[in-house]
Amino acid sequence: MRSISCTFITLTLLVGSLLTGCIDDDFTTNPSHVLAFSTDTVAFDTVFTTIGTSTRSFRVYNPNKKSLNISSIKLADAERSGFHINVDGMSGDYFTDVEIRGKDSLYVFVEANIDPTDQDNPIFIVDSIVFLTNGVQQDVKLTAYGQDVIIKRGETVTTDTRLTAERPYLIYDSLVVAPGATLQIDPGARVHFHNRASLLIQGRLQAEGTFENPIQIRGDRLDRLFADLPYDNLGGQWGGIRFYPESFGNTISYAHVRGMSSGIVLDSCATEETRLEIANSRIRNSSGNLITSKYSRMNCWNSELSDAAGAVLSLTGGIADFTHCTIVNYYFYDIITSPIVTMSYCAAADSIQGGAPLLRARFNNTILYGNTSEISSLDFTGSHVLFRSCLFRSNGEDDDNFINTVWSGKPCFKATGEEHYFYNYEIGSEESDAIGKGDPSFAVFPLDKDMYGHLRTERVDIGAYQYIPQENPEE
Repeated sequence: MRSISCTFITLTLLVGSLLTGCIDDDFTTNPSHVLAFSTDTVAFDTVFTTIGTSTRSFRVYNPNKKSLNISSIKLADAERSGFHINVDGMSGDYFTDVEIRGKDSLYVFVEANIDPTDQDNPIFIVDSIVFLTNGVQQDVKLTAYGQDVIIKRGETVTTDTRLTAERPYLIYDSLVVAPGATLQIDPGARVHFHNRASLLIQGRLQAEGTFENPIQIRGDRLDRLFADLPYDNLGGQWGGIRFYPESFGNTISYAHVRGMSSGIVLDSCATEETRLEIANSRIRNSSGNLITSKYSRMNCWNSELSDAAGAVLSLTGGIADFTHCTIVNYYFYDIITSPIVTMSYCAAADSIQGGAPLLRARFNNTILYGNTSEISSLDFTGSHVLFRSCLFRSNGEDDDNFINTVWSGKPCFKATGEEHYFYNYEIGSEESDAIGKGDPSFAVFPLDKDMYGHLRTERVDIGAYQYIPQENPEE
């Protein structure tokens, strides 16, 4: 046994010496032997001042056979720029005599934390990491836009309040609008919610943007999960918007709302007064349902409702109207667990026990399409649910509830996420079955134009967007 152990130790030492012999520990001082980098610029998206960024990294390569001694690695403007670096596990802004063996590499990690600038517009921040090797200077540039932000932590709005467009708002915990108060969000305003924060409406919300200056309501992650996947594309970035039973007369117009966990929720109430109107808006990306309405009245027109791990629309009782909408689900980031539209309490009156309020839902000139079934499997016979001049992916037949339907239609969207996680649910081809198939009787003011102002007077297309042929598409 002892002789076997000695033999094993000898072989181990021999293999170790052979492996060590393959590595050239000699250092080259030839000025032509320099470093290579995985990138020449580390660019951050807009950085909220006082709020640190996520960490970016790049690699420093020694492409030579012999080892290199990097005389110095220096963050050029460390005192003012707000960038911070870590070189192969060591934090600082100045490093000396960093060695890289031949054909080896090391990582450099970069973060940014920018001081407030007291300016409304973003400012461009530039720095560089300077490497000195064999008397040759090389650098990797660092860039970011610093944006001052108005921070609100767990606030309750008790009087009428405006959120303006001058600077973005960053909401921690949640923003509550108390009964009797109105929160007005001005055109061009940017409202960012931190993880799990929500907008809770007990009073009233008036989020009214314009075509030129839409409102942005989204999470606070401005960076990217991957190079071609911004966090802005993902659901689950913040909680969502909840309307309590006592909240009525709410408006979301010319707004882009996205990245939620629970989406937009309308709690149960016992009145037919309109609780929420959505117009000329894009509501998208929820890790749960996108819109949940319980025994409430809502109206949605000229709007895109898209992409959710649950239902895009979950309707229980109440009244709901959707005219010239594009209701789509190609959610890529989780398994889709529901049809695009789920409905409860929508059968004939004599089939419902207990006197629960029935659903009255109308879908007019609307696209319902995606990677899952369009609607829950229900018998609508005798119900107050109507689909008029709508486009479906599935096959079917018209009856009293489905009128002038485009069955097995192809909307020909511009992009559904297959390439670089890019989504665009505008009609992208003259081959689309949505073109010219809309009922003109629904395209009256203000629906005589789509959300981009394109007229529907000569031709009425199904969905939120009129098809506009591209000029010189090959160029």
